[in-house]
Order: sequence, then structure tokens, then C-alpha cells
Amino acid sequence: MVKVVVACGGGVFTTSIVTEKIDEILKEEQIAHVITPHKLVEIPEIEDEDLIVVTSKTSAVNNAGIPVMLGSALFTGVDEAAFTEEFVAKIKEIEAAKEQ
Repeated sequence: MVKVVVACGGGVFTTSIVTEKIDEILKEEQIAHVITPHKLVEIPEIEDEDLIVVTSKTSAVNNAGIPVMLGSALFTGVDEAAFTEEFVAKIKEIEAAKEQ
């Protein structure tokens, strides 16, 4: 199971839209997952997750070393296919690392 965080400024509107799209992508890829919402300010302290997708640019870095991806393409639709491809590749890389 892959654990994904979706983070935005307020933790509500854009998070819900991006969460729905990520859920669709992962279901289509038949990847077991759980998605939790967070605020951008919470990124440094997040633990026990596999990937953080942010809805807007941020300089926040996760203290536990969890990778952070910019997922605004899922909200705006600009370069959505490119983001989806990169996202799926990252998820599969995470899955492979967990199997080792």
C-alpha cells in the first residue's frame, strides 16, 4: 500500500480536487493506496508517508526525507499527462523499494 499526502495552502479546496484525480490515477493503475490531506505548513513534520504532492510551489522540505512533487497540473490541467506519467513512475519506484 502506497501512502500519499496531498497538501495545499488551506488544506481544503485544491486538495480535494487533486486528491480525486490521484485516486483515479492509482485506481486505474490498480495500486493500493491511501491519500491524506495536509496543509503546506505541515510538510516538514509529516512522517510515515511515501510521497507528498503539493498543489502549489513551495520551498518546504520534509524532515523525514519524503519526496515532494508539484501536482498543480492536476488542478490546472496544464501538462497533466506529463505529471501523471512522472507520478506513476515515482509510485512504482516506491512500491519496488518497499518490496525489497
